[in-house]
Amino acid sequence: MSGQESRDMFGFRLEKWVLGIDECAFENLRDIGKSKSLRQHLIESVDNWVNKKEPLLTDEFILEICDFIKSENEDLYYRLMNKCALKGITVGEGIFEALGLLTCRTVDEQQCRELRDNFSE
Repeated sequence: MSGQESRDMFGFRLEKWVLGIDECAFENLRDIGKSKSLRQHLIESVDNWVNKKEPLLTDEFILEICDFIKSENEDLYYRLMNKCALKGITVGEGIFEALGLLTCRTVDEQQCRELRDNFSE
């Protein structure tokens, strides 16, 4: 597969993924793709989002746990981040799941998340 074919396939897969989430966003992304490389747009968008200053309601203890894991085993830390991202869950939820604490309850993972979200409001 040539470099151009690889770029085209990436753009197609990105568009397909976005379409599965939101049709309006898909249309916007297709319009952007007419004037700019989707790869370039993705990198710029993620860079802007990561650098955006906004208040984060972060549990300081989760940060402490992450710092501990990273200091003990950096590879494990990055694998944890990756798996949480792929599952679409927070790092705190991933650590909770890893500890096996979800098995202590009669609610499933989604119900647990909903209960936690309702409690924090």
